[in-house]
Amino acid sequence: MIEEKKQLLIKSGEALYGDRWQADLARSLGLSDGRRIRQWLSGDRPIPDGIWKDIMRLLEERDAVIEKVLEDVSKLSD
Repeated sequence: MIEEKKQLLIKSGEALYGDRWQADLARSLGLSDGRRIRQWLSGDRPIPDGIWKDIMRLLEERDAVIEKVLEDVSKLSD
């Protein structure tokens, strides 16, 4: 289960911010830097259960932006 959470954190971070996601995700979660994210990934600290709600919110916000851009691009491609 711990490894699955780490993989999901990586997938979420990459989906939101690309390959260099750790600092950006940390900032969006209100963390001072990417150190906490690295601690979660290394297993030095557990990934807090409450963080998933925040990550879900970020993913939903990004999805809404992408959907709007898709609509606009679709209008131009008709």
